[in-house]
Amino acid sequence: MITLVLSATGTFLATLGSLWFGLAAITPAGVGSTSAATLFWPMAQSGLDLRIAAPGLALVNSLGNLGGFFSLTLFGYLKDTTGSTNGGLYTLSAASLPAVVAARFIRDARVASDPLLESSPEAHRNPEGAAQRRVVS
Repeated sequence: MITLVLSATGTFLATLGSLWFGLAAITPAGVGSTSAATLFWPMAQSGLDLRIAAPGLALVNSLGNLGGFFSLTLFGYLKDTTGSTNGGLYTLSAASLPAVVAARFIRDARVASDPLLESSPEAHRNPEGAAQRRVVS
């Protein structure tokens, strides 16, 4: 989620100031969006049943490719109608924010369904209160 916020903030800041400030701001935006993309695939896989994992990931990939087409089309349309790239960058920045909310809800739903995903030490204790230990062989 932090990577998506970094992407949205960097994209928004790229519209302010000079060309060099925009370049400096778009760099963390690229880092954030690329990092968020690599964190997405394990989240998508863990939510799918093994029997439908491959077709489900293919559907997600296909929709992602359509998003790449439509986002560039919308960006170009906004640039042509306004004469500036700021509208497209504002739209791109605003699109990251619902993704942050969705990632938070997905994480909360997964933690609620699997108590071992909680970060608290109490979640890793057995009923007698002793800490569980992993045996590594």
